[in-house]
Amino acid sequence: MLPAVTAAAFLVGAGTAWLARTYQYEMRAAAARQLTGSHFVSVAQTRIEYVLQGSKTPYALISHQAMGGYDQGQAMGRLYQGCSVIAPSRAGYLRTPLDAGRTPEAMADTFAALLDYLNVPSVIIAGYSAGAMSAIAFAIRHSERCRALVLGNAVMRTPPAYVMDFLAPIALANRWDFSNWLISAAVERTLPLLERDPEVLAILRSLQQNNPASLRFDGFQLDIEQMRAFQPDLTQIHVPTLIIHGTLDVLVPPDQAQEAAQRIPKARLLMIKNGGHDACVRYPHLVKPALQNLIREVS
Repeated sequence: MLPAVTAAAFLVGAGTAWLARTYQYEMRAAAARQLTGSHFVSVAQTRIEYVLQGSKTPYALISHQAMGGYDQGQAMGRLYQGCSVIAPSRAGYLRTPLDAGRTPEAMADTFAALLDYLNVPSVIIAGYSAGAMSAIAFAIRHSERCRALVLGNAVMRTPPAYVMDFLAPIALANRWDFSNWLISAAVERTLPLLERDPEVLAILRSLQQNNPASLRFDGFQLDIEQMRAFQPDLTQIHVPTLIIHGTLDVLVPPDQAQEAAQRIPKARLLMIKNGGHDACVRYPHLVKPALQNLIREVS
């Protein structure tokens, strides 16, 4: 009996040591990758992190979703064929400090300051999920620099109470790098079973690679705070607007998209049947033609 117990203890100890070493190695590699793959510049009274792909018009600025950063904005930029892509990290994400955008309006102003720095006169701005709050504010406050607005499964007003309650345990899980690492590793291995399209799979993998989560936690907390107070006047958006939303999105109910399509004067609505919160990525055969039509229209 004793040898069996000893063997079991040895295996547990060896497994724990392997897990710890793997976690530490992957966290160091992820942190190095996230903190060296972008530019970090001073604009206005703050600093902002970004990547720029391309140098010809039209430009698309991607305001990434919650638990994102420039890297996930860059991944979504693959959908914007024919555009140069500007992908900043919003306030509290990766290297961008909280004072770059404690409100959606302040973040929109920082986006405008980044465009000044890059000498880019105007952009198509795209906001996904919680990133839509800053995109909406940009379209309202800087309409002369906004060629068009894309809203993907977008937060367009304060979500229902059950959604806000659901975000609390997610925030708690994201507070610790180890728990997020375990979850993301499991999802990474599951994705090929759920998605066969190689381009879609590449984007989904990029969206899952958000380790270390601690580099994004402050931004996620700020998103939740902003969502609690977000009630924009959508009638003040006067640029061509494409709203893309899944009919089965449980995080941002579809009625938000339908209401926004009625209130925004130049809006068109693409409702994706059976699409969830990732509908903008999972249905490229519907999303890409709609985006290309908009890009051609405003180019």
